[in-house]
Amino acid sequence: MTKKPNHQKQSAIQEVCIDLPGETVQCWRSSDNLKVVLKKHRDVIFDINLGGGKTYTVESTGGDFYSVRDKKIILSRRGGGVSFADGERMHLWVARNFVGELILRCEEKFVSKIEPNRLDCNEYDEAPQTKPAPLIVAIGKRIDEGQKNPVIKERNFAPPLALPPSSAAPVDDGCTIVCVVEGNIKNAPEKLVKYFKEGGNKSVLSDFDPSDIATQNWIWGQVVGAAAYVGDNWEWLRASIDGKTHKGFKLVSAKVHYVKGKIRFYYSGYSKYNAVFGPGGFGPGNERVMNIFSGVGKTSSAFASMAKGLAGTLKNNALLCFIFTSAVSMAEWKSDVNKDGHDLAATLLTDLLKALIITALLAAAVALIVIAVMIGFGSSMTVLMVGVLTVIVGVPMGYAVEQADRSLAGAISGNDAKVNSMADIIAPHLRAATERARWNWNYLMKKYVFDYREIVF
Repeated sequence: MTKKPNHQKQSAIQEVCIDLPGETVQCWRSSDNLKVVLKKHRDVIFDINLGGGKTYTVESTGGDFYSVRDKKIILSRRGGGVSFADGERMHLWVARNFVGELILRCEEKFVSKIEPNRLDCNEYDEAPQTKPAPLIVAIGKRIDEGQKNPVIKERNFAPPLALPPSSAAPVDDGCTIVCVVEGNIKNAPEKLVKYFKEGGNKSVLSDFDPSDIATQNWIWGQVVGAAAYVGDNWEWLRASIDGKTHKGFKLVSAKVHYVKGKIRFYYSGYSKYNAVFGPGGFGPGNERVMNIFSGVGKTSSAFASMAKGLAGTLKNNALLCFIFTSAVSMAEWKSDVNKDGHDLAATLLTDLLKALIITALLAAAVALIVIAVMIGFGSSMTVLMVGVLTVIVGVPMGYAVEQADRSLAGAISGNDAKVNSMADIIAPHLRAATERARWNWNYLMKKYVFDYREIVF
């Protein structure tokens, strides 16, 4: 009896790509048959031959990597790394979309960092057979012993560096060779960057500042902040010192009077040539009263003054001050090889939030001082004194906000020694959000036509 052919429709095969051996397969099943395809990787080879029998370690600040020698994947989120001895070639695989840096250390001391996607800016497609250019980090005795601050440069060699048969996978011809060469800091900008990189570690007042808040960078931030305040308020600060009165040099003073139950500010000690201060009473909503005295005397004008101060945080010289503090934060971030772009974004975000909080608290503090002196005691007050008090009070106000930032971060993290500020709390959430967005994007890009089913009516 003749066997009838089986006309049963075969199930479609669903293909899922992974970047490295041992990666977890994550996908929505759309077929009974699943085929896992390993993409072509990028080779990264560390060839170090300096002698001395030292041990080197490679870690990742971003994506995972694969050790050919150990035949296992190294998960960066678990703080994994791989060690090798001087003279041993360490062969690693990374994904073509590897994000982050490979950090090379020698017995816990930082040596260099490699960013594969910055050294090789070519954009590779998603085809599994596409092979990215390999990278080789070569450090040998030919480099001077007295060199400091090595930097990474790209060079193309022909023929390419040959590997002995003991190496696991061959390197493509014409590949990019990365060598660590001597680099000297000879110009002022680099020295300035180094100055600020190292200026955020220890407090300059260690005996009085156990929290290490008053670092040299923080102090420079206060100086720049004071200069920005003087620059933005220079017109009325300069006019508050009048040398053209009939009695000669005088400081312009302000006194509060009640007119029909309402507070009015009256100025004295100015000449007829003074373009800022003049005769007549001014209410709390007057622009000069809002700028100088934080609109004290009326709730609406006080809040309006605070809102104006918050808006002014990103204007004029105050904006330059914020840019300076951001640049300092970036310099400190660059000095820490364990931090990535998410840490920098979190730091800049918290810097902006703290700047706004300090501005609001400072306006409230000035208003309270004015209430105590001019309204509570009925005394006059020189306008220049208000400016001086604003600058002086701003320093402990900034310190208090920094201390509150660290205390809040410590309370949330359970006093984790690795958490120093709210930026350290926010950064992992930013990193997780980026990973979710990347996973969703990759999932959408990998969907096949048969994932969508036709409905026939």
